[in-house]
Amino acid sequence: MTWTVQATDLRRRSRDILDRVRLKREAAIIQSYNTPQAVLIPYEEFQNYAKWQAANEKQAAWLSELQRIAENVSARAALSEDEATDLVNEAIRKTREN
Repeated sequence: MTWTVQATDLRRRSRDILDRVRLKREAAIIQSYNTPQAVLIPYEEFQNYAKWQAANEKQAAWLSELQRIAENVSARAALSEDEATDLVNEAIRKTREN
């Protein structure tokens, strides 16, 4: 469950708010002038989030590397029009020989 706390209340009641987050495992959205500024979550949830974020960053890096490799392979495999014409002509010639 998530609840909202004004920044001024956080200053006045920080211990109570931290206890509610820690003991009841309820995330608290900290607002200032009715605009969300931050979120307090239990430390274990933060650790899980940090692991998730690291895994996503690693996955994004792998994807980027795969895209770079695919572009490199595509660039190598690309034929110029003259090369394609030569290959077609060679295939036609070999077909006629058989």
